[in-house]
Amino acid sequence: MLFLGRSGPSTVYNFFMQPEPHKDNNFDFVRVAAAAGVLISHQFSLTGRPEPVMLGSSLGGFCVLVFFAISGYLVAGSWSHDPSAWRFTARRLLRIWPGLIVVCLLVALVLGPAVSQLGPRAYFASPATWDYLSQLNLWQFKSHLPGAFMGNPIPESANGSLWTIPIEIRCYLALMVVGLLGLMRRTWMLPVAFVAFAIWFFFLFKTGYDHPIRLHLQMAVVFFCGATLYQLRAAWSPYRSWVWFGSLAAILCVWFGGKPEIAYTLGVPLMVVLFATGSLPVLRRTGRFGDISYGLYIYAYPVQQTVVWLSDNRLPFGLGLALAAAITVVLAWLSWTLVEKPALRLKNRL
Repeated sequence: MLFLGRSGPSTVYNFFMQPEPHKDNNFDFVRVAAAAGVLISHQFSLTGRPEPVMLGSSLGGFCVLVFFAISGYLVAGSWSHDPSAWRFTARRLLRIWPGLIVVCLLVALVLGPAVSQLGPRAYFASPATWDYLSQLNLWQFKSHLPGAFMGNPIPESANGSLWTIPIEIRCYLALMVVGLLGLMRRTWMLPVAFVAFAIWFFFLFKTGYDHPIRLHLQMAVVFFCGATLYQLRAAWSPYRSWVWFGSLAAILCVWFGGKPEIAYTLGVPLMVVLFATGSLPVLRRTGRFGDISYGLYIYAYPVQQTVVWLSDNRLPFGLGLALAAAITVVLAWLSWTLVEKPALRLKNRL
């Protein structure tokens, strides 16, 4: 009885075999879980503790790759359904920009002066305050606010989570170029291009593993792996169970065969997309009250920094985490209800 769904077929069957109809999938759950993972991981670092490790990466780093895998899959679908450059760009901006504008203005103009040791006049006179808002161009990352959160383990850092947004924007633009070049008109063209990109990254691109450029390119590989899985979905979706077990076996062989970076970078998007496109009865209802995942991601860091600052980092870890999470959920829901959802309604007018 544990595995029986409402209509008879087992939950295991639904997850492995059923193709995903619109919204009848696990994507909302995966997004919220990834955002929560980033929050938990940052709670360690922002309180001066080492972040938990998952598959050789920090928990936060792992969850970021989950986001990029999902994004690649869904954004490729968006382009395939409507290959218009300006409408594609408008949809991406409507999803990212409104929420980002509000959180950046709130952090820089409301929270910043309240938590800065400079005082309001010196704070607003500092060029760094206004430089923080330059990240609204979506092309650069800024987290420094002058005099903010002094005494915290990571002082003057207002929203360290936003570093991934410029990288994601570049991935969107790259996918649009790929689409304009016609590489998504035939099923095989994008997979061939992705294989070439992956071979170059893993075997020909020579940098240290801790080099920032390598990390950015790794995220692009994950993103385009998700896009390629969308392009090939008709081939693997009917055989989900075989693909899942076969992929897991291949990933383990590559990992223990001495190539953990390849196993990790390709394994994460493969397993995430296979799970997210499935349909589990409880998990597929995660987004019925709204998609708060983006709000969780962009509000958690400043909320956590504020809780640490107000408590002088003396709260027990669990209590500080619970308090920051509760405040962040409220702000994320408000962001979805008042900012993101109204902006997304404009997509229908495109």
